Amino acid sequence: MGSTFSGLEIGKRGLAAHQQALQTTGHNISNADNKHYSRQRVVLQATDPLYEPSLNRAHVPGQIGQGVEIASIERVRDNFIDDRIIETSGVKDYWAAKNEYLYQAENIFNEPNGTTLRTLMDKFWSSWEELANYPEDNAHRSVVLEKAQGLGSRMEDVYRKLSQLRDQANREIEAHALHLNTIGENIRTLNERIAKSEALGDRPNDLYDKRDALLQELSGLTDITIGRSDEDELMVFIGQQILVQGGKLNRVDILGNPSKDGLLDLYWKVTGDPVLLRKGRLQGLIEVRDKILGEKIDQVDALAINVMDVINEIHKDGFGLNGNTNQNFFDIRSLALNTFGEYDSDGDGQNDITAIFRVTGKNTLDPDRPIGISGTMTFLKPDEKETQVLIPYSANDTLNGIIKRINASKVGVVAYMNHDNQLAFKATVAEDTPKKNFILRHIEDSGELLVGLTGMLMASGPSGAYDYKRLGEITKLQSKPEDITLSPHFHPSSHFKVNEHIANNVANIAAARGKDVGGTGDYNSPGGHKDGRNALLVASSLRNNPVMVDYSKTTDDFYNSLISKLATEARESKQEFGIQSDLMTELENMRQSVMGVSLDEEMANMVQFQHSYNASAKMINTMNEILDTIINRLGA
Repeated sequence: MGSTFSGLEIGKRGLAAHQQALQTTGHNISNADNKHYSRQRVVLQATDPLYEPSLNRAHVPGQIGQGVEIASIERVRDNFIDDRIIETSGVKDYWAAKNEYLYQAENIFNEPNGTTLRTLMDKFWSSWEELANYPEDNAHRSVVLEKAQGLGSRMEDVYRKLSQLRDQANREIEAHALHLNTIGENIRTLNERIAKSEALGDRPNDLYDKRDALLQELSGLTDITIGRSDEDELMVFIGQQILVQGGKLNRVDILGNPSKDGLLDLYWKVTGDPVLLRKGRLQGLIEVRDKILGEKIDQVDALAINVMDVINEIHKDGFGLNGNTNQNFFDIRSLALNTFGEYDSDGDGQNDITAIFRVTGKNTLDPDRPIGISGTMTFLKPDEKETQVLIPYSANDTLNGIIKRINASKVGVVAYMNHDNQLAFKATVAEDTPKKNFILRHIEDSGELLVGLTGMLMASGPSGAYDYKRLGEITKLQSKPEDITLSPHFHPSSHFKVNEHIANNVANIAAARGKDVGGTGDYNSPGGHKDGRNALLVASSLRNNPVMVDYSKTTDDFYNSLISKLATEARESKQEFGIQSDLMTELENMRQSVMGVSLDEEMANMVQFQHSYNASAKMINTMNEILDTIINRLGA
């Protein structure tokens, strides 16, 4: 026979279950505006009935219902959507970082409107053309000086702002890397708390939500993979390396990289290996800092050193109003502190390399005539391996054809014929490290092209080769000191200055070409106040002549390439960021449709649970009346 009080127990269970359901509904409503909150659902089930099948069970009808109980409080969430959001979040924030910084880089160059490098260069070239028409006029010389100083100020300003932008990216990398460790520590702590709750049989839904929010925030910083295969511990991977494994955290160190001028890189604290990233805001910032902004700074440096050197090369051959010659128009700070170009590259106090930017042969030649000799030139590519590159030539080749072959090979050396039709070699931006920018690495010729014909090297073969890794290599060159330009100090665009002799006296501006007295083949005497041919050479060489600024033929080609690539990169990042943002919005909407709180639905549930609670209370009251009758009134 069943218990007299079984009905009270069933009612009590109904009260407890629906009270908990009402509390869960209230919890959902309170978190309706929390985008990281997953709505919770009370799962009700029938309490185990009486009786269990056995030999000693009571002889009454079995499977007597015992009311309701709460099986669990579930978190309504779709892990597949979560994983897609985590993946998309990393891609979106990667493009967001690039989009933000490229937009700022575009503002620095400010093309095509405003006071830009292009407009200032055009005005500078035009001032030389005007000076060629009025070489005796100091007013036009002052205009050349003014335009040169304006171009120099703008060049330095562009470099300074690009450097500041790169430093800003570096500081942001540091801040995000520190935050990455903080997030990892918080996930580790939550893993421990969750493990303790689960060991007691609980489902810590709110802790799950907090952990998932941290995982999404982490995915915005870097590309992560979440391992859920082990029920006892959640694992978070960056690449193939574990960041968090249950209650363990593998921290990330932030250390300066000497090869990058002390810019910060990320390393695993335990192993010391670099952290390999593929996407996320951190990877976007690293690419912006090291590749995009680093490339733009290198390109501005290349523009600066080439403009200064081309003008100096022509200017030194000309004469000022006062007859002065062999003067530089721009002041180029050399990497080396001596005239031999010897420099201490490793900072040990001893010079160990020869740093030369440009060398010009001493012989004047017709670049369209066959050279009549054969051989092979050897260069070293400016990459980490310094790959050897061979450039053959034959008797039927012309100098112009050989020049095209050298420049097309992109060996870190570009060739051109200067204003005196002499062959010139100069260095480009390095591929391996910015510290080796604008350094000629190796020049070797098995034949007589660079020795007897052009007058650049002293001797043929390996023994006569110029190599930057040795000292005293300047003696391997036939060129006169004025035909050799030493490598500039780091970032020549930061020091774009007019020579003080020119700035203090515009009469020193060498607008005159001069004349050849004595038939030496050299312009060795002033040509008079009306001579403006040298000024015209300066203007045409910078605007039209193929003087090779890195691998671009002219300064205009080089600058146009710089700006067009920047615009392409900015457009791509903006487009990709928009695509990923739209995809992220769609996925967030999908997730909210699953886990988001619907106030209408919760209000309906609240009414339903309230009625069920009232019904359970009514049942207890009825059972109370029955028991009162049995206990207090049957004997009356």
